[in-house]
Order: sequence, then C-alpha cells, then structure tokens
Amino acid sequence: MTATSPAHIPWVERILATLGHVAAHLDDDLDPRDLARRAGFSPHHFHRVFRGMTGESVMGHVRRLRLERAAMRLKHGEAPVTAVALSSGYGSHEAFTRAFRDRFGVAPRDFRDAARGEAAADDAAVTIRSIEARRCLAVRHVGPYDGVGAAWDALLGHAYAHGLVAGAPRTLGLVHDDPDITDAAHCRYEAALVLEPGVPVPDAATLPEGFVLRTVPAGRWATLVHVGPFDTMQASYDALLGRALPRRGIELADEPTVEVTLDDPRTTPPERLRTEIQVRLA
Repeated sequence: MTATSPAHIPWVERILATLGHVAAHLDDDLDPRDLARRAGFSPHHFHRVFRGMTGESVMGHVRRLRLERAAMRLKHGEAPVTAVALSSGYGSHEAFTRAFRDRFGVAPRDFRDAARGEAAADDAAVTIRSIEARRCLAVRHVGPYDGVGAAWDALLGHAYAHGLVAGAPRTLGLVHDDPDITDAAHCRYEAALVLEPGVPVPDAATLPEGFVLRTVPAGRWATLVHVGPFDTMQASYDALLGRALPRRGIELADEPTVEVTLDDPRTTPPERLRTEIQVRLA
C-alpha cells in the first residue's frame, strides 16, 4: 500500500470520510461492503468500528439520514408524500409510513400538516441575493448545538497560530440538521473560517484531526436575520423555511444551512444579537 492508502489514515478520519460519503450519496445504493472497502476495513471489523465510534450501525445511520431528509422535505417542500417515500428508498407508501411513524411518532401527512400550521414569516424580512463561493477551513462537531464552542475554540486557535486570519475573521456556522427532527446527540455542525484572498490554503494532509477544507458554493441565497439569543433561533428557521419560502414556490439546495453571526457575542446583549440565516436556492 502507498502512504495515502486508507490503512495509513487514522481510524477517526476514515470514519469521518465514510460519514461524509454517506451524506453526499443518500440517493445511491449504499452497500455496506463498498463502504467498508472505501474506509479500508474488512466488513467484519468495519461494522464494529463504525458502531463503536458513532453509536449506530452503518445501515441504521443511512436509514436515519434518509428519514430525516424525508422529514425536511415534508416540512419545507411541496412534493407528494409518495414521491418523498420513493426518493427515500422505500418501495411503497405503506413501508415509508411505517418507518416514518416509528422514527417520529406520527404519519408523514400529519407531520407535514403540523409543520405548515406554524406562524408565517413576514415576507419583507426575507432577502434573496447572490453570494460568491467561500473557501473555508472547518471543524466538525456532532452533538447538541449548545456544545459547539469547543469546535470554535479549536478552529480559531489553529487559525491564529498558523497565520490563516487576515484582519477580523469571517466565520460561518454550517448547520446540517434540524433539532426538531434529528436527536441532539446526532446533530451535525461545522465551525468554519473563510480563507480570504491572499491567505495560503492549508495542505489538507497536514491538518489536525477533525479539520477539513470546505467550499460553500456560490449561488442565490435566501436570507433572514434573527435577532435574539442563539437558543431561540428555531422560531426564525421555522418562519423562513416553513412558510416564507414555500409560499414563494422556491426549491432549496440539499446542503447545510449557513449561519453568520453579525455581532460580537462577547459584547452584544443576547436579546440584541443578530444572526443571519442563509439557505442556498436550487
């Protein structure tokens, strides 16, 4: 094997790469034997390592992500329930309904109806604008969102120590999951620093464990500014994604939401703290 083969990559990096591959290929036929090969493990050991590191089986992880994506589509999209079921890998409406009810406690149609009953956003508060691509260095966090501080500390500590900050740092929070859908223990978040022009892009092979290079793509983005503490942001998410954009007939890209903190949390009272929520349009 060469120095870049999977066997020479730390186990945690191989499992993180597997998680990223699964998230990016949920529409594909994800064979556990192929995932084991990609990670550089035998199938027998791969299942034990994956479960030990993530707390769930590999195919249980795939099924959970597919169901959670289906819930997001029901909550924020207009596709019929049958179409959502088929796009989630279920051969029938009945099989999807059983799995969905087991996961969320309600039938898919009832879940959608409840989501649509939430308060509407003021359309005037929603802005759609073009945003250029953003090249970032990011640190991944898995767990409750109120625990992301450690990821930010690790990211900014490394960035300042290695000369990756030019002036005031421009930062983004990449939010993968809706805490109303995904259990807090499985919520995925990335603390990201925008690498400004003129700042050298780090060599991915030399980054510390858990660090990744990430590009947030250019495009048209719907934005809404939330005012208040971070722990009250769900209401603004629901207003933007649950009402304002569906009323406009807008389709969203299947990728993380971006949060941009517009004020310094260290000096701004929580009730006045502004955070811009950004969602890329398909």
